[in-house]
Amino acid sequence: MSCGPTEILARSLTLRRRQGLSAYLDLLVEKALRAKEEMVGRREGKVVTGVFERLGYMTAESFKITNYPRRPLVAFNPSATIRDDKLYLFVRFVFDYYDYVSSIGVSEVELEAIDELPRMILDSKIIIYPSTKDEIKRGAEDPRAHNFEDGFLIFYTAVGLRDGELWPKQAVAVLDNNFNVKEKGVLKLGDYIPPAWKNTAMLNYNGKYLMILTRPLIEGHEVVWRATLSRDNWTVDPKEMEVAMVAEPFELKVGVSTPPVRLSSNELLIGWHAIYKEDLSYRNGVAVVTPEGEIIGISEYLLTPSTIEEMYGDRPMVIYGCGLVKKDEYVYWIGGVADYGIGIYRAEIDKVLEHVKWLRG
Repeated sequence: MSCGPTEILARSLTLRRRQGLSAYLDLLVEKALRAKEEMVGRREGKVVTGVFERLGYMTAESFKITNYPRRPLVAFNPSATIRDDKLYLFVRFVFDYYDYVSSIGVSEVELEAIDELPRMILDSKIIIYPSTKDEIKRGAEDPRAHNFEDGFLIFYTAVGLRDGELWPKQAVAVLDNNFNVKEKGVLKLGDYIPPAWKNTAMLNYNGKYLMILTRPLIEGHEVVWRATLSRDNWTVDPKEMEVAMVAEPFELKVGVSTPPVRLSSNELLIGWHAIYKEDLSYRNGVAVVTPEGEIIGISEYLLTPSTIEEMYGDRPMVIYGCGLVKKDEYVYWIGGVADYGIGIYRAEIDKVLEHVKWLRG
């Protein structure tokens, strides 16, 4: 039931006319077009090997679901947070291949045991599942989890229907410290919900406003934006949006993969992914950003699919976010592989930063 870029653009234009949207969408299109000219050339498309060590893989058999009677068929695209020396994994589960409906579960492990994850069996509790009209078709996909207030905040893709077609919205859930969902919502641009919206990570927040990196589809354009999100109504003011990153000519698209790891008071490390045009593989790099979302340093591809576990699956040739955490001198990238499993990758932070190209002095 998917549709192509032409159909998506036509639906967006139709909805725009129906809602009488203002000229702010024209302004965003102008910014996107200008960025696609000015921001290209920052990367060459090189593959750098040997930076991340592969510690191993996890599959659906690595998880025991504690609050739902079925066994998952796949477990992939996890996010992660650290709190009080505990590592929390937020994993996307699918229990059927009939309609591929996703949910998000959480597992807890001692941070000191992170290297042992590929050899562990973890209890997991389903915490986000279809419960609104926004999730009625394919549920809740690809979390980005953050520590937030006294609990957690998770951005995820909620896939429902509009006019008989899939409608992926950028959803948000606020959880208490026992993982109970206190609030669910979907992000909006003013009063407008684009025909597709994915890949959101929070950089910082001050209570009422969250600074985010995000990728809505705007009149056929998919670029990474930095934006301010209102905590009150989950609305982004489009007038304040600025482009943070664009795809290079050798890529179909780019997106933000992970929530940030703090390097210093004004530097955050994030992971990003790109679909490489030549073979349609998902490839990954890192970027250093300010708390306001400006990218000040970026790498080439540091993590690309190469093993059979990463090459062969429900969607071949994929390593995809969505977790990045720091322990001692290491950064751990906990990513989905081939839409069925999870890879655990480790690298020395200094070694990662050696491959960052700084964009300003």
